[in-house]
Amino acid sequence: MNVIILNTNSFGGNYEYSRCLAKAYAANEFVDNCKVILPLNALQEENDYFKKVLISDQPSFQNKILKRFYFLFRSFVNPIKTFLFLKKSPASLVIVNDYEQITSFFWAPLFRMLKKKHTFFVLLHDPDRDNYLPIKSLSNYTMKRVMSVMDAALYHELLPDKPYYLNIIPKFSIPHGLYSYPDFDIELHTLLMQQKGVHKLMGVIGNIRDEKNYSLLIDSLPELPDVMLLIAGSPSNSSVSIDSYKKQIQDLNVQNQVIWIEKRLSDEEMQAIIQVCDLILLYYKHSFTSQSGLLNLIAPHKKKLIVSDGESGLTKVVQHYALGEVVVLNRNAFVDSVNKIIFTESTKKQLDAWDAYLNYASWDNHVRIVIQQMQYLQALKKQY
Repeated sequence: MNVIILNTNSFGGNYEYSRCLAKAYAANEFVDNCKVILPLNALQEENDYFKKVLISDQPSFQNKILKRFYFLFRSFVNPIKTFLFLKKSPASLVIVNDYEQITSFFWAPLFRMLKKKHTFFVLLHDPDRDNYLPIKSLSNYTMKRVMSVMDAALYHELLPDKPYYLNIIPKFSIPHGLYSYPDFDIELHTLLMQQKGVHKLMGVIGNIRDEKNYSLLIDSLPELPDVMLLIAGSPSNSSVSIDSYKKQIQDLNVQNQVIWIEKRLSDEEMQAIIQVCDLILLYYKHSFTSQSGLLNLIAPHKKKLIVSDGESGLTKVVQHYALGEVVVLNRNAFVDSVNKIIFTESTKKQLDAWDAYLNYASWDNHVRIVIQQMQYLQALKKQY
């Protein structure tokens, strides 16, 4: 079996996902060849299965208007480059890990021409696409075009009831996969331990976006005098108002309880932060419906965890494996939960729950499930 993974970005969660997934496919006994299609500016990889086919996703100019035109330009050019690459490639399982949704009306007919040769599986990391484009009907239309190409859809634990997922293709729940890094930033680790002192530290890490409920968390600090809050990451986009959060901190006079690290974190920095934190918060608003790559980054550390009670793949898997506290979106409930778990030692039951999740969520298990489904679909095609 040949596998081709499409990833249109050179950074971020999907990029890291494609790198880890490719290594797992390349190591599988049923896979003869694995290729990953990436932008030209992606990091240089040692393995020869990384192919820099797509144009750069980070233009050299900073003008916002030009960057928007360039984004649109990429959205047309990259599908053409992908089509040409797939056209000359041998029959493969094509894993669509990331895609140009806005121009799907353009590239979907091209890709459908390749379906006699290739099998297309889409990875639905963010299965609620209604907020991706400013007009809901446009998101609906473009996602229908995306799904029209696919032979199967892969999702993590939960697939919302959306009109663009109602077609007849098979849909399979698969584990996310785990992120494990052996190194950590020793200097940052030492600094945070000094800043933390005798206090307990709860952390909100990754891209800063409103869904992570910073206002509620900051508002809870006066009720948690022995706890500090670490916010680490870079703004997800220009609309994120970091100044409003900092003003709230000043108004509440809790500056001494907050540590800010406002930057895109390296793998080593992320590991240092996770190690220092006593509690990790994935306390998202109910608008969040996905799984969380962060869960699979902290899983090897078996950290205490609080998640919100929303309808998401994240909440579902945390509940299923009893990995942490599922808490309603309410300041009093949040404060009670923090006090309940942050000052107590993890039990053997909690650590065993993490072990069970680690076994389930491995990349090898992910690949095994996908290959089984691929073989099943191939057998069905032969029958008909």
